Amino acid sequence: MDKRYIIFLSFLLGVFLFVCSLEGVKNALKLVSHEWLSLLLSMIQRRVAPLTGLALGILSTSLVQSSSAVIAATMVSMAGLVASGLPLSSAVSFGIPMVLGANIGTTITNTIVAVGVKRGMTVKEFNATVPGVIIDDIFKYLNVGLFFTLEVTTGFLSGTILKLADFLVGAFQLETFFAMFEKSVVDIFITGPIINPISEIFSEFLGIGTGGIILFVSWFLGIIFALSLLEKSLNALIELPQFEKRVLAAFKSPFRSFATGVGITFIVGSSSIGTSLIVPFLATSMINLENAYPYILGCAIGTTVDLSQIYGYIAGGVIGMTLGLVHMLFNVFGVIIWWLLPLKVVPLKVARGIGGFITSHRQSHLLLLGFVALIYFIIPLSIIFLL
Repeated sequence: MDKRYIIFLSFLLGVFLFVCSLEGVKNALKLVSHEWLSLLLSMIQRRVAPLTGLALGILSTSLVQSSSAVIAATMVSMAGLVASGLPLSSAVSFGIPMVLGANIGTTITNTIVAVGVKRGMTVKEFNATVPGVIIDDIFKYLNVGLFFTLEVTTGFLSGTILKLADFLVGAFQLETFFAMFEKSVVDIFITGPIINPISEIFSEFLGIGTGGIILFVSWFLGIIFALSLLEKSLNALIELPQFEKRVLAAFKSPFRSFATGVGITFIVGSSSIGTSLIVPFLATSMINLENAYPYILGCAIGTTVDLSQIYGYIAGGVIGMTLGLVHMLFNVFGVIIWWLLPLKVVPLKVARGIGGFITSHRQSHLLLLGFVALIYFIIPLSIIFLL
């Protein structure tokens, strides 16, 4: 069979599994909503919800290596909890830090890729790669640190987004638009014949609470698998020699590099894949840190409008759109602050500084792994279990 047909069939299967899994997550949340509602409300009252949400976003995305999966699941999960009685403002106060955390967690992939391919690199090539790899981490941490602090101290993001969402809902009658999807093709061909019967079986044999938790975990893993299938099928396009030549040509100017990052991430549906693609280019010095930085920022924007996010906006209704706006505007603001303004030198200098410290040691790859363990696992786990 022609390779193009195989890619197309893999893509269709990935789309089907992704939609099934998202609907499954939403359905499972309804089963355990009462227990989760009390837990979330308790955290919100103790004012630890933002920090816990941030840590959960970092940890869960680091484990599954897909911010698209975590953010899409957050959208539909919060929508399900709001439908079950959680106030919209409470859902937003927990959902926003989850989205911010997911933006940090997704940067782990290209760092792991760099360590994984070290065996095929010389020391010089690996050392040249490190600053370009961690620039994504630095940008995300600076951006999240700024806006998380603003959110906790002033409610900047939640206040801005809730007002913007109210305006959009009123001006464009979005509630009527989202109501069109209450009985959609997905409900007719997926939710009714597939999701609901599975939920009934698990609830009957395992109980509502236990069955709901098992289904939630299972469907969430389904999201990850579906996105992986989509990424692999679309990533086959990236491997074509003529495509690689076009990518290299796109790094000739900062704005073309930025546009390339947006386009590739939209195509493969994953900023993790998009940012990882430049590792071999950095190792061979085809591009340098200055070339890579606009591309990385483009990947951050591209992941806010890929197909999985767009479906999450629709499946999550008003709350999905609200959290989607957070994801989009947060990254747009970040590009403006850390690239278009004079502050753009800060991420570059920090990346060079940390990169230089790591590569100055003989076992630089082990030091890089230690950096990954601390940032993505030890700190988030400490926050979750100590609060």
